[in-house]
Amino acid sequence: MRARLDPPGTPCYSSRVPAASPYDSIDPHDVERGRVLASVAYLPGLCFLGLLGAPENPFIGFHARQGFLLLLLEIVVALFLAIYDGSLGRIPILGLLVGYLLKFALWTSMLILTVYGVMKGANGEVARIPYLGDQVERIPF
Repeated sequence: MRARLDPPGTPCYSSRVPAASPYDSIDPHDVERGRVLASVAYLPGLCFLGLLGAPENPFIGFHARQGFLLLLLEIVVALFLAIYDGSLGRIPILGLLVGYLLKFALWTSMLILTVYGVMKGANGEVARIPYLGDQVERIPF
């Protein structure tokens, strides 16, 4: 018995997979109106301005949701670093050195992601933050 292969160029999924995101076709007028709120949404805690201030604008909604996910990630990083400082960070030399390196690496990456989001929002682009932006549709605001 020969195995049947899918024709070249077709996806080989067993069920239908949505190919397009609802954020792929945003009205340019919504983009122009929402650039400021979309860029501000990445600053810690200010994502709620976009979520509550303009819920009908999909451009602002996308960036506000991504900013909310970034805020949650920052809270998780802060909790992790607090636990580390309270436990392994008390080791005299090695704990402090590793703690400083961890803090520098994690907070620098958070800053880079924030600047990336602010720039994309200000430029009117719908760009997903790597690994984090894939979860945007799961936020029910």
